[in-house]
Amino acid sequence: MTTSSISSTDATTKWDGNAMSQLDFMEKDTVLVLDNKDNVIGSESKRASHEFNAKQPRAVLHRAFSVFIFDESTGELLLQQRASSKITFPSVWTNTCCS
Repeated sequence: MTTSSISSTDATTKWDGNAMSQLDFMEKDTVLVLDNKDNVIGSESKRASHEFNAKQPRAVLHRAFSVFIFDESTGELLLQQRASSKITFPSVWTNTCCS
């Protein structure tokens, strides 16, 4: 078994999301890749898992979650419109929240 230590400098450094671009996040964030029976068979960057091309016309099957918020008194569903600047599915109306 290997162990690692974190220096006091690393432990006190604050993460700054502003230092990374949307593309950086897409390259660095990973997802669990699945087979058709929901078995984890690997991992892939968020970017690669959302690429559509001739070799993978439906992208890569991966774990994700969706949140749907309903107003029980009216039956309304809260939706969001993705920003036009998003890399994946820009300007699309979608569920309340997902990841």
